[in-house]
Amino acid sequence: MRERKLSAREVIARSYPSWDYIMADRLIAWLDECGYQIVEKQHTDAPLVPNAPAHENRHSQEPIR
Repeated sequence: MRERKLSAREVIARSYPSWDYIMADRLIAWLDECGYQIVEKQHTDAPLVPNAPAHENRHSQEPIR
């Protein structure tokens, strides 16, 4: 099964009642005017939870003081 990718416009529009494309277009134009750019996220096969460094082990067996 192929995943359906939504455009930035569709993602923004769906956050408004009844998929408001006019508001999505206005928001994208405003972001562009302010110097922002919507870019596609780079997907990697990174682990969901990164490994914590040994010194940050919160689950140690030390007693609570």
